Amino acid sequence: MASSGSVLSATLQTITDAKLEELAKQRAVYEERYASIISGAAAIKDPLKQLFYLVDKAKQCLGVKTETNNNGRSGRVISGFANNRIETDLKNLDRFLEQARYDPSISPKVLEDWKKCILQYLSVQSTKYQYAALYAKLVTEWLSSEKTSLPDGDVDMGESFEEVPGVKKMEARAEWEKVVFEPAVVDVPGLKQYLQDLFNTEKKSIATSIQRMRETITNLELTLSRPDQFSPSTLRWVIQGLQASDLLNNEKREVLKDFLSNEVILTEISDVLNMRISDLSRWTWGDHVPLEQRRKMNGHYSIHMHEDLLQAIFLHYIGVKWSVCFKSTLLDFMRAGDSWKCNRKEVSKLDRARREYYLNSRGVLVGPNLEDRRKATYSRRYFMHQLLDTEIQRIEIQEGEEEAEFEQFVQDDQPRKRMKQQHMAMQQSAQMPMQQMTVQHMLPQQMAQQQMAQQQMAQQQMAQQQMAQQQMSMAAQYPHPQASYALSAHHPGVHEWFDNSDNEDSLGDAKKPMQAKQGILHVLSTEVVINTRLHGELTCFRSVFESWNPLLPHDTILTVLEFFGVSNKWKAFFETFLRAPLKFDDEGSAAPRLRCRGTPGSHTLSDVFGEVILFCLDFAVNQSTDGGLLYRLYDDFWFWSHDYEKCATGWLSVLNFTEAMGVQLNEKKTGSVRIVQGDQKPEVDERLPEGEIRWGFLNLDPTTGRFEIDQKMVDSHVEELRSQLQNKSKSVIDWVQAWNSYAATFFSSNFGKPANCFGREHVDKMLATHRHIQERIFDGGNVVSFLKKTIHERFGVADVPDGFLFFPVELGGLDLKSPFVGLLQIREAVRENPFDLMTEYEESEREAYAAAKHAFDKGEIQDHSWNTSLKKWRPAENADKFFSYEEFSRFREEFCGIGRVTLVKVYKELLKKPVQESIDVSVQVRHALDQLRGRSSLRGITNHWDSMEAYWKWIAQMYGPETVDKFGSLSIVDPGLLPIGMVSMFRQKRIKWND
Repeated sequence: MASSGSVLSATLQTITDAKLEELAKQRAVYEERYASIISGAAAIKDPLKQLFYLVDKAKQCLGVKTETNNNGRSGRVISGFANNRIETDLKNLDRFLEQARYDPSISPKVLEDWKKCILQYLSVQSTKYQYAALYAKLVTEWLSSEKTSLPDGDVDMGESFEEVPGVKKMEARAEWEKVVFEPAVVDVPGLKQYLQDLFNTEKKSIATSIQRMRETITNLELTLSRPDQFSPSTLRWVIQGLQASDLLNNEKREVLKDFLSNEVILTEISDVLNMRISDLSRWTWGDHVPLEQRRKMNGHYSIHMHEDLLQAIFLHYIGVKWSVCFKSTLLDFMRAGDSWKCNRKEVSKLDRARREYYLNSRGVLVGPNLEDRRKATYSRRYFMHQLLDTEIQRIEIQEGEEEAEFEQFVQDDQPRKRMKQQHMAMQQSAQMPMQQMTVQHMLPQQMAQQQMAQQQMAQQQMAQQQMAQQQMSMAAQYPHPQASYALSAHHPGVHEWFDNSDNEDSLGDAKKPMQAKQGILHVLSTEVVINTRLHGELTCFRSVFESWNPLLPHDTILTVLEFFGVSNKWKAFFETFLRAPLKFDDEGSAAPRLRCRGTPGSHTLSDVFGEVILFCLDFAVNQSTDGGLLYRLYDDFWFWSHDYEKCATGWLSVLNFTEAMGVQLNEKKTGSVRIVQGDQKPEVDERLPEGEIRWGFLNLDPTTGRFEIDQKMVDSHVEELRSQLQNKSKSVIDWVQAWNSYAATFFSSNFGKPANCFGREHVDKMLATHRHIQERIFDGGNVVSFLKKTIHERFGVADVPDGFLFFPVELGGLDLKSPFVGLLQIREAVRENPFDLMTEYEESEREAYAAAKHAFDKGEIQDHSWNTSLKKWRPAENADKFFSYEEFSRFREEFCGIGRVTLVKVYKELLKKPVQESIDVSVQVRHALDQLRGRSSLRGITNHWDSMEAYWKWIAQMYGPETVDKFGSLSIVDPGLLPIGMVSMFRQKRIKWND
């Protein structure tokens, strides 16, 4: 039985065929009339009579409405024709020709100009039919190639379906099968002890937070036990979320689209799923779940399960419910009390009082400061990013937004024994309870760390004694310090964690994974600029877990869920979900095999399991580093600090986590750097992992602290793209879609999104690299000349205007994307040198200090009327001598700062992404845009200039004049002639890349 998706495709195919057939007829009729008009006019020698003939025939040929005329000729033009320019000119010519009939002063030159105008209109209409026919041929070519596509309807970028898969594909599948059908070995008692030690319930704040989390989970389970959870309204947001995921193939997404508009079907599905969730303990996958192996754009392969639609809807609903619940409760855990440590210096009451005394301002103590801003950015954008904020939240991934794989470009000559030695030592130490580890069983770096911790503790005790003496002296003069300093610098309030000022993405907005990944690069680059100036250095480590989803042990998942309060009932359901019976389609009658390890990819429940486990890593690093923040996007995590010892401690926490959870790190994606201001080059010792810090096509240069584009890696992908595009049997529309995804989106995404922290040089390098890509692929040529040549060779159409390539489909274009336009629009808005911002800050700070000292020396001291306790307080010594610049600048990151430039402003400015500078519209293009009025289906280029995106403004202004000259308007093909329905449907399908 044919699915509704295939029925829809067949219907659109029939409509498209009818449109193309009608177009061919209309063009044949017009061209016959056009040729007749030209030959008829040539036979008339009298210029005026010839002009009367042309005007009369042009009205008939162009379909202009005229008054009824009994003499057989066309009458005057009636208003209402869509093309106002033709209508106006023909109406005027009717009047002018009457004058010419009687007025002998009308010169032959004027008559000749009118003749050229009429011939131009006739020629333009012929050209429009020519390009409509060309577009029809392009669509026909495309539809023909679709007949050889795979059964699920994916766009096949190869010449034919490969019966025999490539070696790399077979190796990837064999490796996957080798791990997922063999259970992982996990020390469950050791894991439980790890969790108990990590979430030390003897600490009241942690115990309270854990208890609240467990209560929230219990309440969710009660909610999910209701028998009437599914309804048509519920199914709509579930289906919309499924459509945005990568779980379903193209055909199933089309079926879901049909479901949305059918209330009867939604009601029937609701009844079935309500029965299913009421009997949760008996839920199963069925006999088996089919498996499909897909090649991703970055060259790697992924395995996807293809359960039936009811299962997909059911599991997505459950996954979203658990995702939203855990996101909410883990956020509460982070901001409640002092469970989550804060990474800031301890500011004593004495230091606060002295600062307020000398600076005469309460504003220097409270207000926006850098530490609060860091935490707000972290909590809003990166904490538990994979979990959903709301049930209706969507995940937006544009075709081509994949991270480039750089493992093969990692320097192989580097010794990579350090991680293996660390893991071996961890395995030995893991045999003992963590609290009983002796010095003899510790790693050398652990021994050094313990000794250093003891020294630090001794120093802290001495400092506390000295501070206590100072505060005792202070207390005699300042009897009630707590009245003014209740907000301790190391206990942030809720408002500090969730500062929404200058908010770019609030909770609930659509999640954009690629944007979030690039955001981490921006934060790191910003911290490099700030910390190398303030502290002289910054150390960073980065790593990715090895095959996180395929290798994640089931025992680890269930143990962690149990610790956080998940009941046995739901644990049993999750175990059934994990142990799916799997079978590839090519395995024939072979029995399905139960999955023993890993989680199904693209499932929301899998994201929940992963995030809850990785929350333990976030918390472990935060606790061990006294407030450090692990910037993590699912299995990819980053940590940095100007304190090298904190980085070493944080990495030790990572190793402890991997050992306890039974997971592995990808060695080639693991590395660390130490960036130091000046010519010094301190080494990273054995406590941190070896290797480079890379992302996409970028490599963090430890000498400059900047991300550089790896040109060798780019060239490798250029050759891959060349191989994908060189298939001559590929349709032009397929080719454009592949180019847009790979050259415009994939490359651009992996170069890093421009921001002030990267500097203008980074934009220039992106532009130069995009030029290099085109020259390499097209042997010194470019994409435009290649496409024009291809169209000429295949369809015989020469001199194709650029607008035909770049204009949106709705106007008759091919929607070719230019990676240069966006970069050129923001280039001048990017800071040329990000370090200049810190120079400006330092100058501002010096000026502020000088101004404050000058005011103090002149005796301009306020009476502190807002704080009665401080009126009589003075420093015990040198009360009349202004404090030093060192003391003035000591707590830059903890206080809001003084001066026209503050650290918070510098931080925000460095993270700022430049806004595209719009181009001005010419009179000609503005008039052409006005002619589009009334066409509601337009996308990209519309008649509303002010609301158009900057990219489309550039395209319209750059290619608009040529398009108008050739086609008389911005519409290359008249509305109604294009098979927009078919084109739009196939544009939504995911590309399938060659193996």
